[in-house]
Amino acid sequence: MIFISKNKVSIPISLCIIALILCISACSNNDSNGGDLSQSGEAYWKISSTVKSASGSSAIIITGTPGTIWNAEITEGTTWCSFSSNDLTLSSKSGEIKEGLNILYVYYNSNTSKEQRIAKISLQFADQAAKVFDLVQLSESQQNLPAFKLWAEIPAPKENTSYQYVTHYALLNDKTIRNYSICFDKTKKAALWVAYPIHSAYLGSVKRTDRWAFDPIIPQSYQADCTIRSYGGSYDRGHQLPSADRDATDEMNAQTFYMSNMTPQLNRLNQDMWAKLEAKVRANNCSDTLYVVTGAYFGAGATTTTDGAKNTVPVPTNYFKVLLRTKSGKTGKNIKDCSDSELISIGFWVDHKSYGNIEPPKSICTSVADIESKTGFTFFPQVSSSVKQQNNPSQWGIN
Repeated sequence: MIFISKNKVSIPISLCIIALILCISACSNNDSNGGDLSQSGEAYWKISSTVKSASGSSAIIITGTPGTIWNAEITEGTTWCSFSSNDLTLSSKSGEIKEGLNILYVYYNSNTSKEQRIAKISLQFADQAAKVFDLVQLSESQQNLPAFKLWAEIPAPKENTSYQYVTHYALLNDKTIRNYSICFDKTKKAALWVAYPIHSAYLGSVKRTDRWAFDPIIPQSYQADCTIRSYGGSYDRGHQLPSADRDATDEMNAQTFYMSNMTPQLNRLNQDMWAKLEAKVRANNCSDTLYVVTGAYFGAGATTTTDGAKNTVPVPTNYFKVLLRTKSGKTGKNIKDCSDSELISIGFWVDHKSYGNIEPPKSICTSVADIESKTGFTFFPQVSSSVKQQNNPSQWGIN
């Protein structure tokens, strides 16, 4: 393991490079259709990264044709952001792409204010136009709590010193919107629930990023470390909010790869029936918005495995989903303004086992009320108990 020393704190490179990722695609003389490509490479841009309030460093990974010249400049945030750990006034840097791994480090001071702040970093390759991306540093007191009682998908909060509630936001059409919210259990190193809306605005054609990273808001010591490799045994890094539910922008998709959204999930569940259930849920999106909570349950007899760094982590005994939407899908109303007859809901309770590569069976279907009784959480607090008693699989395309 190689370490970088900053302010007498050793920071492992493997932890630094997950925060900011910016790539330039490797070049060749011809593309798959026989057309010519520029020898200088084609730059494509990844995410606006979020980091904690504490001082530290992040990295930009640069790949491309060896010999390509790059120029970087910090155009905003120069009072707290630098390309040098020793010289905090170094706001510009140039280099040449070499064979192997090329990394440009960005160093930043602590943010002790009450507001988050943004540094803008420009990167230009050869004679291409410069591109700019953001480094967002949270404030010292910032928690990014969910909007309890306001967003229809958010369960009622439960007081527990082991729980941390977090919402991740993303930019869409120059507006900041919620991506998803979680109730993270520090003792389980996993989210007990992940709540999110599904709407066409969140769906697009962005490729899966596969940028496994620590959640920047939750202390890293409480998270499983599967940033480099998966859990031990036959367990996948199982998303609770699926990557495919967030492919409208690269930033949204990258946030689904935070460790806080992962659990150790059997590969033959994750890749088979569970994946088909995720697709079935996604197919029920509507103009009025589909509200979803996915969760992991650690019941009696829960076992353990190891994360990618060989630390012991608990394994869920069950997974669940609860869904809520308007029956017509096009009322134009907020959930709280709908009558009971206008709403439909359902729950899915899944044993942590292989079901085979089958469509979701009726046997996993249940009511939201039943999953409330199993987990102790109150879901969709804006709707009546009668709505949460529903269990009609055919309404949701399950036969």
